[in-house]
Amino acid sequence: MSKSSVKDSDYKCTLCEATLDKAKKELGETPDTRMLEVKQLRARLDKVPGLQPRTDFEFLLAFLRARKFDQEKAFQLIRRHYQEKYERAEHYDDIKPSKVKHVIDSNMMEVLEHRNKDGCRVLVIRPGRWDPDRYHVDDAIKLLFLILFKLAKEEETQVHGIHVIDLLDTITLNHAVHVKPGMAKLLASTLQDMVPLRLKRYDMVKEPVFFSTFFPIFKSFMKDKLVQRIRLNGDNFDEIHKLIPPEHLPTDLGGKLENFSYNKIWFSNLLAEDKDFEDNNKFGFVSMALQNNKSETKKADAGLQGLGGTFKKLDI
Repeated sequence: MSKSSVKDSDYKCTLCEATLDKAKKELGETPDTRMLEVKQLRARLDKVPGLQPRTDFEFLLAFLRARKFDQEKAFQLIRRHYQEKYERAEHYDDIKPSKVKHVIDSNMMEVLEHRNKDGCRVLVIRPGRWDPDRYHVDDAIKLLFLILFKLAKEEETQVHGIHVIDLLDTITLNHAVHVKPGMAKLLASTLQDMVPLRLKRYDMVKEPVFFSTFFPIFKSFMKDKLVQRIRLNGDNFDEIHKLIPPEHLPTDLGGKLENFSYNKIWFSNLLAEDKDFEDNNKFGFVSMALQNNKSETKKADAGLQGLGGTFKKLDI
């Protein structure tokens, strides 16, 4: 998870044939596209003043898949990723799983073992399990980032995307009053701008009576595309069960599995990745003042003409 001496040609795709076919149809991905676009994106990033980015093949490929190999959109996503990390240094400095083990132990978040019928990884969030008297909501958002970043390393998930289920049955007004607009904005940014993932569906279940009071605050920070993918289910699990059979769901979602049955395995693997996250934390903007130098950026872009790919001129 860093700048690597491994050659691009050593990359071995792990996608199954069906997912390769989906990647070609939905993302426009081919072996030639991968190689060309990764090289193009790396060249652009290396020219951004003040930025020390990761440029290993697999890291860049994840961002390209997240934006359907649109070179400009992938470039913007990586820049936002590093810009958020720079501007919210107090949140992202030295971020790693061991720092939020107390949130992991609360079982506030659960990654399901089985994907939904569309191939999406499924993340269940139970915000009612957060204890505002024990830790700040910022810690929960840190864990969310770490989970999503780990999921973003799975090639199947890069193509199929993720499905988030927010189970709100035990959330209280005490939880709501502790979440200020700044935290709501950070949560939205984590979902939209920080990780190379396609958020394909967002289900909210068992919304409390005061839901309509605080939900507009979160929605105000969400992009239209994300808002359109949100489903409000109330007490009805029918739409979720169409995508995920009860045999693959925990009991509090109308399923037949014990709650948190896969958490011990999945989060043990996450906690073992402290070193990977420490390595990743070394990359980013050295100075945001430098990256705002438009004349230098234009020179850099000019030097990239003729490299091929789907490059579009973009002022930083």
